[in-house]
Amino acid sequence: MSIVGGVVLLLIVLAIARIGRNPVVEDGNGVAVEIAALTVPVASPEPLISGPDQYLGVPSPEPEFDTSHFGPDLSFVQREDELTPLESDEVLRAVYLGHDTTGDAYYVWQSGSGDFWQLLGQIVADFGSFGRIETSYGAEIAGGDGDEPLGMHSASISSSPGSPATLTAEWHGLPSDVAAVVFYLGEAPVGWQRPVSGTAAIQYEFESGGDPTADVVFMVALDTDGGEWNRVVLFPG
Repeated sequence: MSIVGGVVLLLIVLAIARIGRNPVVEDGNGVAVEIAALTVPVASPEPLISGPDQYLGVPSPEPEFDTSHFGPDLSFVQREDELTPLESDEVLRAVYLGHDTTGDAYYVWQSGSGDFWQLLGQIVADFGSFGRIETSYGAEIAGGDGDEPLGMHSASISSSPGSPATLTAEWHGLPSDVAAVVFYLGEAPVGWQRPVSGTAAIQYEFESGGDPTADVVFMVALDTDGGEWNRVVLFPG
């Protein structure tokens, strides 16, 4: 058998195993769901809604320090009674983190297909990764990025004529003891958020006419005592 044939056969075997595998992981730290290469803590091994399965995220501990000087609280608010089935054939499983400050539900999910041949094609296209991580804010991360020591982060700035620019910033895979993520524009914090299931994400609208790339844009993750766990620069300014 050629090397190429061996690789294809291995992908087929792995794809078959992947389709039938239970994504729920239980250990001494609680329950989690595997979203591609990201392990996302959830409140219960049973989904809130099926078809596709939607799980409830777990908020991080409350900050035990004063957050008033970090700007407004942008944390998600969970509203389980407002959830409806996700209408997409490309969502394999999802974790609901809560509704954001605009009232929209925010999810992290694994995109892909339950169809064997479509899944195999996706695996080949992603060089062996099983599924992509996608979010309600439009982030799409290949499944192989889950071992980054700082977790996974993404950022983009979008604008349209006559409208202010909007920053979308997301940080996934945060440790369970990170109690707050502060978002900075230059030296000024524009708000903070209590992560849910290791994720913090915002969409921030710049003032009309402002240059969103003029200042450094970064995120700082703080533990329950206010100590800095780490920081990520999104735009260097």
